Amino acid sequence: MEKSSLKKVSVILPNYNYARYFCERMDEILHQSYPVSEIIVLDDASTDDSVEVIKQKIVEICQEHPDIKIKTEFNRKNSGNVFSQWQKGVSLATGDYIWICELDDRAKSNFLENIMAGFESKRTILSYSNSKIIDDNDRIALKDSLRKAKDVFRKKHKFGKYIISGMIELNKNLAVYNSIPNVSAVVFRKISGIDNILEQAKQYRLCGDWYFYIELAKRGNIAYTNKILNYHRIHNNSVTNSIEYDERLKEIVSIHNHVQTTTKLEKSTVVRIRKMEEHLAKNWGISE
Repeated sequence: MEKSSLKKVSVILPNYNYARYFCERMDEILHQSYPVSEIIVLDDASTDDSVEVIKQKIVEICQEHPDIKIKTEFNRKNSGNVFSQWQKGVSLATGDYIWICELDDRAKSNFLENIMAGFESKRTILSYSNSKIIDDNDRIALKDSLRKAKDVFRKKHKFGKYIISGMIELNKNLAVYNSIPNVSAVVFRKISGIDNILEQAKQYRLCGDWYFYIELAKRGNIAYTNKILNYHRIHNNSVTNSIEYDERLKEIVSIHNHVQTTTKLEKSTVVRIRKMEEHLAKNWGISE
């Protein structure tokens, strides 16, 4: 891989109390077959020993990888919103392409190599891969891929790998449900106006990532590979209560309303949106 042909990728690592994953995650990033040019580490006022672990690891990286820029930002007070951290990281990034790595997720060493191939089309604005779910002990927690698990609300694509118009992506699935497995599986182009999109995403506590993907899809092509290159961690103590289900449904309905008023969707897509809202309300025991 010739260095002159490489695109400049900035990696953003938002952290909150994930000291135990930090060193391993950093090593995964540093050993990607497609090299990164910059790593931005954000700590959101962690209460564990994250800051000490981060500082020590960065000293090692600077010695072993002097060609990689490292930036750190340590909050004294918790921001209360993960999308505020995304916004800060993107504002600090100097690369044209951004990979937000959730610290407790994992990636194969050829993740970036496959994902960056999606940007061979100059109109591609977001490129992502399929994922698997893992537990606290790195064991596969769900037999199906994360994309297949979300398939109940979407129209299956005919191909396992594609680059298509964002408007097609919206009508096939993204306007109906957040079909993108998780942000660690995504690389996106840093475009003009992205700060404003992230500012609007902060109005959502649970679904800001979905809002962000929708807004990017309106502005270019979406690339996808069905290769399992990302592993999204679900913690064993993760429990969703009835209050959170109610809040999640309200945010989903809000995003549905937003995408319908700002985008010309196919009639069949609007029908599927209504069916999905009814399905979730019934499954989550929420009266309309």
